[in-house]
Amino acid sequence: MRPELENLKNALKNDKCTCVLGLGSIMFKSTDKGVQPLLDWMNSGNNYMGYMIADKVVGRAAAFIDIAMGIRAVYAEVMSEPAKELLEKNHIEVEADKIVPDILNRDKSERCPLERAVDGIESAGEALMPIELALIRMNL
Repeated sequence: MRPELENLKNALKNDKCTCVLGLGSIMFKSTDKGVQPLLDWMNSGNNYMGYMIADKVVGRAAAFIDIAMGIRAVYAEVMSEPAKELLEKNHIEVEADKIVPDILNRDKSERCPLERAVDGIESAGEALMPIELALIRMNL
């Protein structure tokens, strides 16, 4: 993995962040949960092509957002096998401390609703609307 990703990994672990975005140096940090930081950055109007992300948890939903943003490398403390495959298929460098079969909801009782929302979807363009709709349903 790229040495410049180490700064992002260190910030994730030491600064109690959930997600860190940068190009070697840290550009943005978030303590928001889930994919919200990714969506906020993606919808900010800024160009993040070639940036790197360090994230607590990466499933397919987060991977689709990373792809849509043009991210070139992703580190996760926990990553699902389907997310790893999706990122690698899209030529994104991947590093994870732990690979799991799937991402579960917060109480670990079933699959994450965002992961269910992107079942059967193969492109980032198709995935964004179902992710947004699932987030709306989750917040009702």
